[in-house]
Amino acid sequence: MKYTTRILSLLITLSFLCSVEAQNNSFSTRSDSDHNNMASSLSNGNYTTMPIALPMSLAGCFAEIRPNHFHSGLDLRTNGKEGEKVYAPNDGYVSRINISAWGGGKVLYITHPDGYRTVYMHLSQFCGDIGRFVEDYQYNNHVYAFDIDLPKDSIKVKKGQLVALTGNTGGSAGPHLHYEIRLAENDQTINPLYFGLPYSDPVAPTIAGIKIYPANKQSTINGKNSELKVFPESKGENDITVAGRFYTGIYTYDQMESGSRNKNGIERIELFVDGELFHRYQVPTFMFEETRTVNALIDYAQYQRNREYYILSRHLRGDRNNFNIAFKNNGYIEFFDNNKHKIEYRVSDYKGNTTSRSFFVISDTSAKLTNSSDNLRSNGTPIVYFKRFHLDREGFSLDIEPYNIYDNDELIYRTTTASNVITPVHWTGLRNNALPPHQSINVALAIPGSIPASMRDKLTIVCINGKNKSACPTKEDNGWLKATSRTFGGFAICIDTTAPSINAVNFSEGKPFKANIIIVKIGDNLSGIANYNCYINGEWQVAEHDGKTSSLYVSANSLHKGSNTISFTLTDAVGNTTEKTWKILKP
Repeated sequence: MKYTTRILSLLITLSFLCSVEAQNNSFSTRSDSDHNNMASSLSNGNYTTMPIALPMSLAGCFAEIRPNHFHSGLDLRTNGKEGEKVYAPNDGYVSRINISAWGGGKVLYITHPDGYRTVYMHLSQFCGDIGRFVEDYQYNNHVYAFDIDLPKDSIKVKKGQLVALTGNTGGSAGPHLHYEIRLAENDQTINPLYFGLPYSDPVAPTIAGIKIYPANKQSTINGKNSELKVFPESKGENDITVAGRFYTGIYTYDQMESGSRNKNGIERIELFVDGELFHRYQVPTFMFEETRTVNALIDYAQYQRNREYYILSRHLRGDRNNFNIAFKNNGYIEFFDNNKHKIEYRVSDYKGNTTSRSFFVISDTSAKLTNSSDNLRSNGTPIVYFKRFHLDREGFSLDIEPYNIYDNDELIYRTTTASNVITPVHWTGLRNNALPPHQSINVALAIPGSIPASMRDKLTIVCINGKNKSACPTKEDNGWLKATSRTFGGFAICIDTTAPSINAVNFSEGKPFKANIIIVKIGDNLSGIANYNCYINGEWQVAEHDGKTSSLYVSANSLHKGSNTISFTLTDAVGNTTEKTWKILKP
């Protein structure tokens, strides 16, 4: 597959260039012709056919900023309805089926003979042989949710074949089809818009905000060591004075239709300083292990406050992505004169529509920069971003793998007491940066000797962040509980003795039932529901779990006329079990 080799070769080259730039502050960039060559190499396949028979309207673009990840495909509108037919865009075979109450919901993977894989998420139903396979698998294994790889050609599909119906399953916020194109050999996801899908976008991107940030405690902006919102608040071109190093950020989005409420992603951002290209941001493709680097690319604190994603020019040393594909000085700007300098942003969408915004700064080399003692005081344990980190304290340990934080920092550790936990709360966090780790960190807590053996299987590690307390997947190992966490925070051990809850929604004991779907509400106070089963008149039934509504949905087709017995069994992650049975009447 020559085109696959070209893609991988290009990405390796970009990665090498970024690595060199980070090490020696040199500068490199790709021209428009390079960008077009990338688009050409990526689109060397027959994928210009839409997977649904509707005019293409996008509710979400590739690589949009989402919480802790990049959006990995296109969100195709389905006019707010479920049940739109989904067709295979090319010949291939079903290579994977994943069904979950969360994430992509009902997901179908089709691998094609030319080296690509297409992915379809939030489906309501699988069709034909695919649907029969899913139903057989669920009943044979007594599961609703599963994730399996299928042997090559076990379920073949032809171009234009009906394979599924669109829906709203998983983490979907409304009916639509999430559509991806990946390289089959490594699941590297690629922007589907590079494949020539037909769509209209006459609207240029919007620049909603621009900020300047001091790079360190010795930098000032208008005399202060704090960020400044340049646009839209700036009242004049000469009112910004900078001293020392700084970097910039931009909040921008694209609306493909006039009046659209969707704030779709953009194709590229270019930053010019005094007319020369200083930084370019672009995400044409990425590996899924890179997706959490989105946190290092944005003003994370701002995004946590109000979901405004300012994409920053600065590049952190522990960020190994290929998205800042052109930058000088790791994206930090510094002037060594007392002149006025022009800074300009240009933002482009996938149709080439461009919006620009410029402003001026006055550099002041005479400003007295204070050596803040904050950088010299230390109340934490140093972490080097490219080395493994281990912390041992009484009854607690923490392990962080190399490149799991984005720059050198200090680990702050303290303990407190709290109600509803049986150990001290071991608080962890980074001193200089609020970014979550790139991958999971490993924590371990000693089981108190006062816990009787009969209760040890009810223990779980919880992570506390603010007012939120969530259970971590926990296992026991030689007197310790071990877990992984995607965030820093407070860690403690809880005892979970409360069984899951289940309540009828649309039926009542002994009352006639005329609906087509049986609905119950489920929940758990801490460790989370691990498994559940539904039986109608003693026969196991598929219960579709919707995480958004914390509900189970069961087809009423198995009910017979007269009295019927419906029972549910729920078990949480530490083994607490609830069983509940109702008698209902079918007229």
